[in-house]
This record gives sequence, structure tokens and C-alpha cells, in this order.
Amino acid sequence: MQQLYTSAKPWIISMIMLIVSTVASAATSIEVIATVDGVPITSHDLNERRNMLIKTTGIQITSDNQAQIDRDVLQMLIDDQIKIATGEQFLGSQMQAVEDNADILVNQTFSQNGENPDAVLQELNIPRDVIKRKFKADILWASIINGRFDGQFSNARSEAEKERQQLEQNIAEPHINLDEIVLLPEPGRNYAATINLANQMVKAIRQGADFGRIAQQYSVSGSANIGGNIGWVLVKTLDPELADIIMPMQPGDITDPIDRDGAILIYRLSGKRQNGLADPMETRISITRLLYPLATTDDADRLEAAAKIKRETADISTCSDLQALHQSYGSGMPFDLGILPLYSLAPELRDLVAPLDTGMISEVVSYKEGMAAFMICEKQAPKLDLPDLDSLELNVKNRYFSVLSARYLNQLRRRAVIDIRISF
Repeated sequence: MQQLYTSAKPWIISMIMLIVSTVASAATSIEVIATVDGVPITSHDLNERRNMLIKTTGIQITSDNQAQIDRDVLQMLIDDQIKIATGEQFLGSQMQAVEDNADILVNQTFSQNGENPDAVLQELNIPRDVIKRKFKADILWASIINGRFDGQFSNARSEAEKERQQLEQNIAEPHINLDEIVLLPEPGRNYAATINLANQMVKAIRQGADFGRIAQQYSVSGSANIGGNIGWVLVKTLDPELADIIMPMQPGDITDPIDRDGAILIYRLSGKRQNGLADPMETRISITRLLYPLATTDDADRLEAAAKIKRETADISTCSDLQALHQSYGSGMPFDLGILPLYSLAPELRDLVAPLDTGMISEVVSYKEGMAAFMICEKQAPKLDLPDLDSLELNVKNRYFSVLSARYLNQLRRRAVIDIRISF
């Protein structure tokens, strides 16, 4: 027995030293980069939040923007801690309801097409608690602003009623449906850097990044929680300069950054109505994608794959048959892309599928993953529905929210003891 123990002892010691070394390495790789009233924010928190930002918005990190994105992400983490700490004092016993609502928001956001939200988050490599904390901060902050400034929201219903009446009386006048991103200079991002960030956002969105997710992450407006949508607006009530910019646009187009009294705004036109008629770009489509996987970039191989797809889809006129063919190709990529308004698609895809009727297959196009063709499974013509009073009231409150939120958050930032221990 003594001999066995003696021979095993060096192995045990080696294992202990390995474990100690691993733990020490992990400890040194995660450092505290800031504190907010003594609560630490770590390099791990920064990495996770940056990953969430990139995966959910489509913004690309480059050598030119990485430092600014890291500064923005750190400011988001600081602000979330301020909002959560303030919210815990403000709501007290209602915190469990906030936790439950944050979970509901996570599920809704990452299961828009019926997917399992946890599976979607796992595929994106986003821990559930990271996105949940962001939603928790948003919910708490909305409650704080609505509760603290309740008197300033008191006229929102009557203003909504006036807007509704104006819309009804001017039904034949031009209306537009707008989405917005509102940016303000932040402690770690001056005016010039905010303009630069806005230009990067515009470029990314025009290349297919998600406008709504960018609004949700970055916009200081109350509309951020609903993807930036501010609803239907009577064109003649707009500032003339803004109307001149937006009216030539088509649904799905976005403006260049616009300066309004130091705030930087980006607008997306989501719908346009003239003479009481809805714009065809508001049509909602159920869209699917057949993908033939192909790693090579050789033109001859890609042309041959395109010809193969055309032959094998020649007699297909239903989405179920197209799905069977898609599955036989074994790409592993999603077939059903969801139900979307035409205007929300990237311009190239929008031009490709807009002319299609139900059951028609698009031309074959080349993607990084391979050769693809699209089919419309269902097409819903837009309806000329006026927004209800609740929606209009929410839009009015969101307009107040932007100003009140920015002002109060700056007050809380000044009161907090914030120690930033890293530079970018």
C-alpha cells in the first residue's frame, strides 16, 4: 500500500498543480475594467455584451471602429447597472415581475418564426442571462421614467386623440410610416464620433444589418423597445426639410444621418400612402429559401449548380415540395425565412422577390454559402388601417420619453461613483 501511495503521489501533485494553474490563468484572464458604485464590470462582461451587439445587429467590427464599439459597449454596461440599481430601489417588491417580463421578451425576440429561443441563442453564442439583463434594464428604465415623470405624460391621450382625428380628416393626404434611431453624444463618444457611428450604422443597414435591433441596442428614443417605429405621420405636419428628404424615398430606404439640435437621427421609411392608397411595398410575404451548398467560388461550378437548381425546380410550385428539395441538398440552413413586409428586405432581395406571385420561384442567385432560389408561400396585400388610439398614445409618450430619459440618465451618471480602469 505504501508503494502504491508513493508511486501515485507525484501524479496527484501534478494534477493539483495543473488545476491551480488553470484556475489562476482563468482568474488573470478576467479583470475588473470598471465599477459603478462599487459593483464591478469585468472584461468578460464586455466581451459577452460586444458579442451580443454584433450578433443581433449585423454591425461588423473593423480595426477602425473596434475601439469606439468597445467604448459604447462599456457605456451600455455602466448605464444598465445604473438603471437596474435605480429600478430595484424604485420598484422593490415588483422585481420578480420584472424578471418574468424580461424572460418573456427574450422568448418573443428570439422565436419570431416559431423557433426555440434557447436554441437560437445557443446558435448565436449569446448567453441567455446577457440578453435578459439588457431587457431587464430596459423594462426597469421605462417604469422609472413613466413613474417619475407621470405628470408630463398626462396629456398623451388627448394628443393621441387629436392626431387620430387629424389622420381621419386627411385620409387622402400623403402619410408615411417611419422608424427612427436617435443617437446622442455619450461620455465615451463625442459629437464627431457619434456622427461617425451613425454613418457606420447607415452603411451596415443598407448592406442588410437589422435596423430594429440596432435601434433596440443604441437608440435613446422611447421607440427603441419596439424597433424604432414611430408610426404613421401626416406628411404636412413634418418639418419641411425632413419631408423633402423622405418623400422621394421608397419603403425600406433609410436616410443619411440628420442633425437635429445636437441629436443625430436616422430614419427608415416603412410605408407610404397617397390618395388613400397603401404602398405595394407594405405587402407582407411568407418567404422561403432553397440553398444548394457550394464552397467553391469557381464561376463554372456555380453556373453548373444554378442550372441544376433550375432543372430540379422546373416542376415545383409549392413550398412543401421546395422544402423537400432543400432538405435533400443538406445545407443545414433554415428554409423558412418568416413573414415579412417587402420593405424590410435588403434591396437586392426585395427587387428579386417583389415581382413574384405565390408559388413562383425566383432566379438563382449566388451567396457565400452556395446557390439560392426563393419562393413566396403567401402574399398579403396591405390594408389601409389607421393606427388605434393606444398606438398613437404610445408614440406620443415615446416622444416625451426621449428627452426625459436622456436628462434623467445624465443626472444619475453624475451622482454615481464610476471608476473606469481601462482605456481603448
